[in-house]
Amino acid sequence: MKCAFSLSFNFAFVFLLFRCSLNLNNLHHYCYEAANSDPNLSNDFCVASLEANPKSNNASLEELVEISTKLAISNVTNISYYISQLLNAKSIDKYTAGALQDCLELYSDANSTLHDFILDLKSKAYFKANVDVSTAMDSSSTCENGFKERTGAVFPSTKENDTFFPLTAIIIAFINMLSRS
Repeated sequence: MKCAFSLSFNFAFVFLLFRCSLNLNNLHHYCYEAANSDPNLSNDFCVASLEANPKSNNASLEELVEISTKLAISNVTNISYYISQLLNAKSIDKYTAGALQDCLELYSDANSTLHDFILDLKSKAYFKANVDVSTAMDSSSTCENGFKERTGAVFPSTKENDTFFPLTAIIIAFINMLSRS
């Protein structure tokens, strides 16, 4: 009796270990595929970003899309908050204030678009979902380009901005995988 219990327990443990390993390999596999499909995306960035969420370790592709979307929404929310704080500072010039206001509107729209994307994804409208995320993705480059119009001007939140673009690239790559399956 003791041996049968021990054997059953060992089998269950090995099965769960294999299952977790398989799903972790799925995360690495999907990030590898995503990075290979987009030269702007790094496999290491994809894995590190998604592994920051413990749910990614046993997530399906659909769940990884949801996790990456939540990461992008969190990132765009943080960027918007940071821009709002900068706009409240008294020491910025008119040009910078105007460019920041434009960026705030772009990121606000990106946030709304990413929420629309979630609805598209649930209805499996992958083409519309891809368009939504691509639109949101453009906000980062459009914002930075607004600052580049003035010599010497730099978007003050470049690090966060540089994170948003690849987060949306992950989502697009994953959507493309979903649409092929």
